[in-house]
Amino acid sequence: MRWIESPDGSCRFCFLAKKKNGNAVYRNRCRRILRPLFFGMIPAIEKPVWAMVIVNDSSETMTAERLRESAAKIFRKMEWGAAGNAEGYGEG
Repeated sequence: MRWIESPDGSCRFCFLAKKKNGNAVYRNRCRRILRPLFFGMIPAIEKPVWAMVIVNDSSETMTAERLRESAAKIFRKMEWGAAGNAEGYGEG
């Protein structure tokens, strides 16, 4: 994940899954899982950021659970409150 502090005071997220990692179904699924996890954390974010979340794993190795674990790790690293706030989102 790459980020900068928000110049306008609002959180913005971009989810990038590269074409070489899988087909369109895989890339869209990654975005569909990650979107509600990150947008659900916005109330816990003290300093708004603009962030780009990059999915680097191929479709053979990535699972929905692994995406959720990676998101939780990012939340802990960024100190965005309890990662448990995001559980239950992004089923798929």
